[in-house]
Amino acid sequence: MSPAGFVPAPPSASVAFRARLAHLVSPLRRVRPRVPFFELAIHRTPTLALYRNLLRHAPDDNIRTRVQYLFRKHQHATGTEKTKQQLLKGYKWLDAFKKAREGDEKQREIFIRYSRLIAVRVEKHYWKRLARAELAHQAHLARRPILTGALIKATLFSPPLPRMKPQPPGISGMIRSRMRARDRRIAHVERLIEEKADLRAEAAFEEEGVLLEGQRVTRVYSGEAATGWNAPIRDTINLYNRLLSRDIARAKTPVSPALQATLLAARREKVANKTRERARERRGVVLPGTLRRARKGPPAHILVHMSPQERHLDRVVRGVGEVGYVGMIKRRMGVKLRDGGKGLARENGWDLEGEAREKVLGDEKAYWIEKMRRMERNVRLERG
Repeated sequence: MSPAGFVPAPPSASVAFRARLAHLVSPLRRVRPRVPFFELAIHRTPTLALYRNLLRHAPDDNIRTRVQYLFRKHQHATGTEKTKQQLLKGYKWLDAFKKAREGDEKQREIFIRYSRLIAVRVEKHYWKRLARAELAHQAHLARRPILTGALIKATLFSPPLPRMKPQPPGISGMIRSRMRARDRRIAHVERLIEEKADLRAEAAFEEEGVLLEGQRVTRVYSGEAATGWNAPIRDTINLYNRLLSRDIARAKTPVSPALQATLLAARREKVANKTRERARERRGVVLPGTLRRARKGPPAHILVHMSPQERHLDRVVRGVGEVGYVGMIKRRMGVKLRDGGKGLARENGWDLEGEAREKVLGDEKAYWIEKMRRMERNVRLERG
């Protein structure tokens, strides 16, 4: 029996067994590298060698192009499992390429069919790429900036510029960056001026201390040492003043003759474009501008003198329909209807004659009589 609290030493056989077990298990322990596998030469060098061999032994150009595409597609893979799958696939392809080159007829037939499949796919992607490029070009044309003929006056942040719609992001970014730079420079100049005032106060304080003690001391802020403190601040302030004066010169930039000619040409083109639009509208073409004007109300100087009833009628007349209530109001207001208003006449039975017309009018009269009777009954029931 060992004393209480005393743990006996293990037997020598157990110690030997543990040492032998550690010696056998230690080589099997997984060692994680300190860098990712795709940055190790032990992975990069064999992968590049595999890629070169695949290109070298590819049966034809179509398959070689496919190998290049797959390599570019998977070259950024960082997952170990997916990378391993693609590498195994690459070695499998390399073995098949070598067999086909050595004369294996089965592999040759497989690669001939695969090459034809790739050729068809390449042609399909070629036409898709052309279609996408054309669609992208049309979208670019729809969003391209157009000169409006107006002028952006010169400011501290930009010289005179032609007004474009929509305004290019580069111009907006230029103005915004110059505004921020000017604010930063002004704030920096103010800090430098404060530091310069602090240096003058320190120099005055040091001079006062030297005079009081009456002995020679090392000057830190006054005397010749003040030049070393003030020179960098003075140079920086002078630099910022020159940059700020450039902003003022930019704001005073006159409009150049070339810009004036560009604005006049843009205004002439705008007038010509609007003239073509009006001609198309007179021919019956409904343009986006036509719909926008139809949705708008009368001008302010006319709208202010219109009664609520007139505003309501104007809003109804601007509708796109020509039958029903809208058609009736348009006919009453004297609006010219298509086909002489036959659609409204057909709906109301005005184009009928004889007994058919009398029947429609009788049905309408009976409808209104019944409606008035029911309204009167409802009123009597409410009154009790």
